[in-house]
Amino acid sequence: MNAAATQHEWSKYMRFYTENNAGRATRLGIFERNGGVVNDYWLESGLPFVGLNVDAHHDLPAVQISVGELCHEVNNAVDMVFHISASGDEDGIDITSSDGNITVLRFENASPR
Repeated sequence: MNAAATQHEWSKYMRFYTENNAGRATRLGIFERNGGVVNDYWLESGLPFVGLNVDAHHDLPAVQISVGELCHEVNNAVDMVFHISASGDEDGIDITSSDGNITVLRFENASPR
């Protein structure tokens, strides 16, 4: 799939996900493979979810994750997995970049309904 088609498809899911989860407390981290070892870096905990956006100006899209005043960009995104649970306790998103790193967004509490 080319970048423009990817952006269009991912944008639909991101809009839905943003509308349904705005304001929820988050945890944002990166899992990085270094040989046989996986390192995890947690960037924040507790900031409110603002939204997701995709930019496909290159061969592979970039995904922006906004939480509070922080905007984290995942360049060269090749895969996204949305996690949605009935209780809301397991909700989040995993974004894999071309280098194999996985950016993980998780919500700290169930969605207020």
